[in-house]
Amino acid sequence: MAKKFVPNDNDFAIAYYRFSSHAQSDASIQQQRDAAQKYAAGHGLQIIKEYKDEAISGTTDQRPGFQLMLSEIGKIKPGALIIWKTDRLGRDRYDLAIAKKYIRDAGCVIHYIAEPIAGDAPESALMEGVLESMAEYYSRQLRTNIKRGHLYNAQNCLYNGHKTLGYAAEPAPEFGKDRQRYVIDPVTAPFVQKVFEDYAAGKPMVDIAKELNGLGVTTTRGKPFTVNSLAHILNNRAYIGEYRYGDIVTPDGMPAIVSKEVFEAAQKRLILNKRQGGQRANGLTPDEAPRFWLTGKLYCGKCGTPMQGCSGTSSYKDTKHYYYACGTARKKKCSLKYVKKDKIEAIACFMLSECLKDTELLASLAVDVAAYYQREHEDKGYIEGLKAERAEAEKALNNLVRAIEQGIFSETTQTRLLELESRKKALTEAIEAEEIKRAVTKNEISIQHFFDEYKNADLNDPAVRDYLLDYFVDKIFVYDDRVVLTAWYGDDKKEITWGDVDCVVLKDRKCKKRSSASGSVPPTGHWTNTYYFKGGFAVMVCL
Repeated sequence: MAKKFVPNDNDFAIAYYRFSSHAQSDASIQQQRDAAQKYAAGHGLQIIKEYKDEAISGTTDQRPGFQLMLSEIGKIKPGALIIWKTDRLGRDRYDLAIAKKYIRDAGCVIHYIAEPIAGDAPESALMEGVLESMAEYYSRQLRTNIKRGHLYNAQNCLYNGHKTLGYAAEPAPEFGKDRQRYVIDPVTAPFVQKVFEDYAAGKPMVDIAKELNGLGVTTTRGKPFTVNSLAHILNNRAYIGEYRYGDIVTPDGMPAIVSKEVFEAAQKRLILNKRQGGQRANGLTPDEAPRFWLTGKLYCGKCGTPMQGCSGTSSYKDTKHYYYACGTARKKKCSLKYVKKDKIEAIACFMLSECLKDTELLASLAVDVAAYYQREHEDKGYIEGLKAERAEAEKALNNLVRAIEQGIFSETTQTRLLELESRKKALTEAIEAEEIKRAVTKNEISIQHFFDEYKNADLNDPAVRDYLLDYFVDKIFVYDDRVVLTAWYGDDKKEITWGDVDCVVLKDRKCKKRSSASGSVPPTGHWTNTYYFKGGFAVMVCL
């Protein structure tokens, strides 16, 4: 026998509102709230708490507001629950049955604003059941229609509601009234291009994210960029024009933002970085450990394994020390000793500075950079994108200033004002930097200035050092008694392997004590010979 329902004897009411993004004809949250307040006033009820779920389907009971209401209704024990219609509680009859049992056991009567269900009348149960069945039927029919519509859109490479940075949607009337197609967004697309170009050139994702956030650029969800969100962009083949929906893949189905060459270069960098790991000591956060900037370039001379950063703490005053270690040696399978981070990085800087004294190499660098900038930046609207972002910031600033002039000033408006001013400043600086780069590519005199700049490059500047290290250096091999740097001088950048170095360089076992051509002295030891390979060369320092 069913438990007799005993309603709570009070005029307290709670209200629940839900709005589904798929059903745009539904009453909005605010409309449901207004109607609930009006209903409560007309029936002598006092709403003491409201719950809501926005843009969440009623086909699932995993809704935060819904679950919170069910967990609290037994404690609050209101006399009434006010909702817009039956389907606001849910569109699945089984979930509805469970929810209504919770509500009934709490002594609460459900009041429907927009449906004719008459209290305790015998026919009310029948009417309620019919409405619940209709809600479930509507939900299934809607799901079928949406799936059919998405499939049609995918077959014709049309916009399916999925926002992608760099793209916008424009009407496609030839496919139907509400159909849209993907088009390149002139404001955000240049930032996507910049992400790919910078990463392919070796710039760390952390630095790219920091730069984008500093410019005020956000993800499609309005969030700051992170390493994960950048990885999602870099892996997205839509940027080379590949349309994808489920199992449907259409090459050249949408306009490409990034060239296939740049995209593939970025993929190679992703694979390389995944294999080599991060540039921080294992187990330490960026705040605790310095950046191990030779990661990806430094290799064990004994077994050819990449070397990675690590740290150790001495017993004297708990001092932290940082090293590069062979990955195989850490597993006790290689005899190479750990090398101090500062020492090997100083040697690498010295060897790189010696390479920069080669005027032919510097001329090649200047010309290549100029050609790269002209090819990748000159006609791709990056500066125009920055200017569009700055115009938006200026517009927001002007609106905020007018509000302040009208007396609307608070801690929130002050914070927002500072954010907008900082964003405008960052964008202005970025525009000026790009205009300088553009000017560099104009003539041979500008290229000569670029040549002179890198001839005396400041290797203490991380950005300059990283760029030159990536451009010149293939690998740096570390042995117990020497360090060998391999570098390119050909355009094909043919890899000089550990086997090449081990077979050729180590034949010269005698360390020839002499200073470098410039007369400068390395941090330890002296230069020995320079060894030439097809497409590259190697230099060696004795330890």
